[in-house]
Formats: sequence, structure tokens, C-alpha cells
Amino acid sequence: MRLTRRGWNNVIIIGVLAFIAVIRLPELFRERFTVTSTASAPAVVMPLFAQDRIIQRLVLPTMTFQQSAIGWKSQPLVALDIAAVIARWQTLKGTQISQQQLSVLKKQLLLPHTVEAWFVGLSQPQRITAYQLSHFWLLNTGTGEWLAVTVAGELLFPPLSSKLSSLSE
Repeated sequence: MRLTRRGWNNVIIIGVLAFIAVIRLPELFRERFTVTSTASAPAVVMPLFAQDRIIQRLVLPTMTFQQSAIGWKSQPLVALDIAAVIARWQTLKGTQISQQQLSVLKKQLLLPHTVEAWFVGLSQPQRITAYQLSHFWLLNTGTGEWLAVTVAGELLFPPLSSKLSSLSE
């Protein structure tokens, strides 16, 4: 039996379609029959601090903010809106990280930043350990929970370059 040119074209077309089906079949099976873990465990957004706690003192790696009778003071003196920095920390929220996600991220946790938040009416601070990753911050709340927070580093840890030059002389 001899095939004509049209017959060979049909054989090639059927062969290419069969090849594409063989290549795509495993992926289609995976999509159809695997259970996604994100559907079973939705992301939980939670605040860094309990809503009833009010920051009285915030100790960052390079500076300290203290509330006094006349307002917020900083050590060393800085030229920025301290109340805005405190409000940012007070209302900070993030996505809770599971232990499985944390085990994957552990090798990226290199340089920790420690923060102490002292609250009105409490004798002990809440110590937060922050790690900067490529697209977000990973915060250990001090209560065993881990939060992923997407925010610019300058908003959490203001640079000392904003220090008032006239006050330091």
C-alpha cells in the first residue's frame, strides 16, 4: 500500500498531535488529580501586636523612641515623624507563616534585626526578630508565630542619615 502526498500529510499531522498529547498528558493529570495545599489552608493575616496594646517605648537596632509628657523623643535625635513610625509599627499586619514554609525559608535567614516594644501597663517588652528577605520581611513575633510583611525597610527601620546635623554639633 502506497501513501499519496495527502496521506503522508495526514500521518504527519496525526503524529504531531499525538506527540503534543504525550507531552501535555502528565501535566494535565497533575492539574486534575492533585489537591492544592493553598485551597485547604487559606492565608491568615494577623496583627503583630494585640489590638489592646499601646506602644510606650520602641527600641530599634540603631535608635530608641520613648513617649514622654510632651510627645515622642528619640535617641539619637532624628528629623522624622516619630509618631508616624510608631503608628506604622502599632498597626503592622502580616501573613502567618506555617512551619513548613518556615523550614523552606530558614536557609535565607541571615542577619537578624531585634526590636523591643514596651507597652503601657506591661513590665516586660515584646521582642521581635526581623529578617529581611528579597521581597518581604519575616518577623518572629516573640510568641512563637512568624509573619511575612511586605513593607519597605526604611519604613520599619528609619535610616540614621535623617539625623539632625545641627543637633549633633
